[in-house]
Amino acid sequence: MQLHKHILRGAAFLSLLSLVGSAHAYDPNRIVVKFRDTSVARMQPAMALRTLAPGAQSVQRMANGTQVLRVGKGQADATIAKLSKHRDVQYAVRDLVLQRAQAVPDDPWYRNYIELDNGRGYKQMQADLYDWRGGVNAPAAWAQGATGKGIVVAVLDTGITAHPDLDANVVAGAGYDFMTDPFQSGRADSTRKPGGWDLGDWEHLSPYLEACKGGKSSWHGTHVAGTIAAVTHNGQYMAGMAYDAKLLPMRVLGHCGGNASDIAAAVTWASGGTVTGVPANATPAEVLNLSLGGPGACPIYMQEAIDGAVARGSTVVVAAGNNDRNAQEFTPANCKNVIVVGASGLTGRRAFYSNWGDIVTVAAPGGGGFLNDQNRGNVWFPGGFIWSTFNSGATGPENPKMEGNVGTSMAAPHVAAIVAMMQSVAPTPYTPAEIATLLADSARMFPMPIDKKIGSGIVDAGLAVEAAKIGFVQPPRPTDLSTHTPIQHIHAKAAQARHFAVTVPENTTRLTLRSYAGTGDADLYLRLGQHAFPDAHDAKSVRPGNNGIVVIDAPAAGKWHVAVHGAKAFSGVSLRATVE
Repeated sequence: MQLHKHILRGAAFLSLLSLVGSAHAYDPNRIVVKFRDTSVARMQPAMALRTLAPGAQSVQRMANGTQVLRVGKGQADATIAKLSKHRDVQYAVRDLVLQRAQAVPDDPWYRNYIELDNGRGYKQMQADLYDWRGGVNAPAAWAQGATGKGIVVAVLDTGITAHPDLDANVVAGAGYDFMTDPFQSGRADSTRKPGGWDLGDWEHLSPYLEACKGGKSSWHGTHVAGTIAAVTHNGQYMAGMAYDAKLLPMRVLGHCGGNASDIAAAVTWASGGTVTGVPANATPAEVLNLSLGGPGACPIYMQEAIDGAVARGSTVVVAAGNNDRNAQEFTPANCKNVIVVGASGLTGRRAFYSNWGDIVTVAAPGGGGFLNDQNRGNVWFPGGFIWSTFNSGATGPENPKMEGNVGTSMAAPHVAAIVAMMQSVAPTPYTPAEIATLLADSARMFPMPIDKKIGSGIVDAGLAVEAAKIGFVQPPRPTDLSTHTPIQHIHAKAAQARHFAVTVPENTTRLTLRSYAGTGDADLYLRLGQHAFPDAHDAKSVRPGNNGIVVIDAPAAGKWHVAVHGAKAFSGVSLRATVE
């Protein structure tokens, strides 16, 4: 079986070339609790806390009567849940940890004015890292100290070329060439070789023109590697996401693709397993990026290699594919124990080419190509592309440069980088299954309708890193509900919630919340003053389907929080608030 890189190389694309966002983390052992003004507990807090939070230590009492408590390791969630349910408690939340602002990357392609080969100049070439709609919120992860330090990311691809923005982050020895077919590798023999160097994968000249009819060398692995860990704060080229991580380049793709058996062997070796005839890997990778694939079922030897890598603690990230078809039809996306990444554009819309389906875990920026991520029309400079490290050679490597590409191949390395960032700040390393759950649960809701399923949302580096630090996904700031216009296109996976809030003024006679439309099964939970949950709420509607209604007569004034919670996965749901 031959697999190929997931990059779009159609004629329309072949010639194309502050302040840190807010972020926060939480002290895992500190809680802030406030009792209601007229409660007995407010008057006698020490006695109340002995009953409600036995074992908690009082750190301080703030000016407004709020108590700061320290609890034992792993007890914060249970303590907050218990306190929040008590009628005398106005709120109980984790203590926020603020950190110094990170310097904005001085790499020119990050935000500066750049003139391209077409003679026109553009800014914000790397908006995929920070755009509020379709970006991955990388600055929020950096502000929490997550830079991938101490983590190795293997890039199983065409190999890598020398590049001033990559060289310092490549592991000693520069990886390995696992290709055993001389026709594909372009080497004289079938022996695997030290050094994962990209020799070129051109297909526009004989004999490859007759065999696979492709184009000039793609420098695909170099482009993928830059998104993950380009050197940052060096005043040149671009900013990488996990810029303190190390890159392990693995050459598994060449002319006309690569054999799945070689890729499976590379998965084993990259993750620290033994491969006959190849010396032990001195720098096993915690994360493996596979921006490649082809049609067919997952080969048993590939599944065994992936299972072995996962058992050794390596997270395997795979591109969903560029066929606008169900990802279940393509491998290794359809292998088990992998994180499958679909592509969205800068607007948050599903990229027209991205494969889709239930097996897709999350979406990440892959470039939409056309204006506003439409499926045809004018080419979108620069926002339709993912810009990264590249090479100028048409066949063999020549000079380093930057280039814009489109594809799920470009989406997957965003996620691989975030996994590296998560593991670099984790109190203890997470298992690949735990990483997948935290990524999916922390993903942001798509800002517009998604025509086909590409995961639980757009992956969010800041929220994922925060979750990795504290061990769970903190409920985000609720989205304000207008009483004039419903919020539409709400979606979530099973057991996931989307949070909203509506402000109720004094002397309101009735508050009504309705959910409707869409598919799946969503429940409504309401709570005054703080996030609502299935086990902590003041009112609810748990009808089958999405037609929920909650009516509260003479509601108390204040901010009412609403959770649209997935009894099962749901999508396309609308939510309306009416205040009378």
